[in-house]
Amino acid sequence: MQRMSALKIFAMSFREAVLALLPYMFLRSLWIVFYIINQHVGILDIDTADTLSKMFDLSFPPLLTMSLASHLALGFSYERVHATILTVLLFFKFSGFVQLGETGLELTDKFVLPQAIAIPIFVCVMYVLLNKYLRITIDPKGILNRSLTRNVDATLPYIIIYIVAVFMVPKLHLVSFTPFVEWVASLPLQLQAISYTIFIHLFWITGIHGAAAYYTFFDTQFVSDLYVSNIPFTNFFDLFVVYGGAGSTWSLILALLLFSKSSHGRAVAKISIPFAVLNINEILLFGLPVIYNPALAIPFVLVPLVNHVLAYTFLSFIPVEIISEPISWVTPIFMNAWLITGGDVIAVFLQIALITIGVAIYRPFIKYFEERSNEGVRDALIRKLRLNSNVLSSSDVLLNEAQLNFDKKLDKVNAHMKQLIEGELVLFYQPQYNLKTGQLIGMEALLRLKKGDRFYGPSFLEDFNDAGLNLPIDRWVLDQLSYDLQDWQERGLLTHKVSMNMTVDALLDRDYINLFITHLKGLPVVVELTESSYIQNQDKAQNVINRLRKEGFNVAIDDFGSGYSSLSMLANLNADFVKLDRQFLENTSSQSGQVLYRHISQALEEMHYTVIAEGVENDTEISLVSECNIDIAQGYYYHQALSKEDIEQVMAGSKMQDS
Repeated sequence: MQRMSALKIFAMSFREAVLALLPYMFLRSLWIVFYIINQHVGILDIDTADTLSKMFDLSFPPLLTMSLASHLALGFSYERVHATILTVLLFFKFSGFVQLGETGLELTDKFVLPQAIAIPIFVCVMYVLLNKYLRITIDPKGILNRSLTRNVDATLPYIIIYIVAVFMVPKLHLVSFTPFVEWVASLPLQLQAISYTIFIHLFWITGIHGAAAYYTFFDTQFVSDLYVSNIPFTNFFDLFVVYGGAGSTWSLILALLLFSKSSHGRAVAKISIPFAVLNINEILLFGLPVIYNPALAIPFVLVPLVNHVLAYTFLSFIPVEIISEPISWVTPIFMNAWLITGGDVIAVFLQIALITIGVAIYRPFIKYFEERSNEGVRDALIRKLRLNSNVLSSSDVLLNEAQLNFDKKLDKVNAHMKQLIEGELVLFYQPQYNLKTGQLIGMEALLRLKKGDRFYGPSFLEDFNDAGLNLPIDRWVLDQLSYDLQDWQERGLLTHKVSMNMTVDALLDRDYINLFITHLKGLPVVVELTESSYIQNQDKAQNVINRLRKEGFNVAIDDFGSGYSSLSMLANLNADFVKLDRQFLENTSSQSGQVLYRHISQALEEMHYTVIAEGVENDTEISLVSECNIDIAQGYYYHQALSKEDIEQVMAGSKMQDS
């Protein structure tokens, strides 16, 4: 189990590292488009444009190695800054990226992407081993400033990893792939062409530019040879194998637009269209992502391979002649076939047929990908890694602002983070019932931690709240709730209000509120705020509450009566629901407790709040809340918190009763 967990962290760290490069890939794609336009209009001189293009190409390896180092460190919970700096140092020393030339140090075009991937992995493995078997600290008693201690403690791993790398790298040069490369070069033309199609796509799904990698390792003299009919292999490949880019991008884009249920997948497909027109597909590969994505790796290789075989077979029986000069690889699909064949409709028809077949192949894999990913691009582990990232980032700020105070809490937070990585955050839902009709009227989303086959309450929330790190939890809940509600809406199950708790940090965070509105607007969501958070921030909180209600959300005051009750607050609060804390109900065993419960219920009713009784557990309590004319109740009397699958059964049963 531990081993599988490590493999998952490796895989998801790689995917997150690739996603982090998306802004760079987007900028690079825009530059390619500009470069093509510039060749015709001359905005920049050719030498300047070529220099900038080379800079884009050369910047990718060090960016990749830094991103991988940072995210691997994040996934395995060791120091990100130290690991990234050491990785970059080793990359510059051993990759060949920087060489000594006649005029001094020079950046080289030598292919270094394998080293850009291997070096972060090496550093990560070494850090994990050293942390497990050789953990040394200068301050075992915890007397010194924690920031000073952690930075000094990083010195020994630096030295050890560097020495091991210096010793190992020369040994790696003894490994030779020459026999395999020579064997591939000896194959017949058709088999070399097939191997080319397979290998470049295998390189691409690991984040390495496929053609550049193939040209580095293998003999590519065959690419200019006539392949089928009178078509050179280069033209055949561009026209009929990878239309839109590697992986036959147009088939993937159309499959996403036609069959994806993920708003993210469709959005990435739409953004990718203008680039795919020019056969540039990095936006799709990195944004969906396809890179490091096992669910889409198979069709990404399979579709071009099928295209290759079908096009070769078709053209062997129905030849298509090339009658014009070679055209640029950025020429749009259909236009390229039309121009290079002098208007032969058969070539265009073949492209249309291959795109259609590719769409059919991609379709089941997209469905499988979205079912497994839980959000189209992120599954539970990715969200946990992002949670870890947000917490660690927040902790860095907190260390600067309140070092001594945070030192006392950081160990607890780190222990909780370890539990989150080993386990899995999930949302449960507790039903709420109309006391007058007995019908399901809503539900409350509640956070749970799954470890193995057991579920635990979120005991970590109190320590996260004390440390000021609860906002990442709110972000996770928002993401998961958004997914669940959209899923239920698409399946016709979402007929009741769903409430979710929002901490004061989230309430007062403008970016979070903007995301909240974007993800959940139009859905029947009730925002639950604790009365204490409102009392402490009345003016700011009320402004946000007013905005949420204006956007169509209901607002509830949660746990009213848990210790900070202020009836005067309710007179000015623009909320819809008030939830009476179970503490009130526990006190109703006495006559005075029952009187208090009735009077508070009556006061809230007269103030036109919809009252929800929390924690109702037995017949006596349900009778009391009914006598108090309370509208809604939730608690073990009806159901404990239920998993998504179980609450769906309750929702389906309620829907049948209503009909």
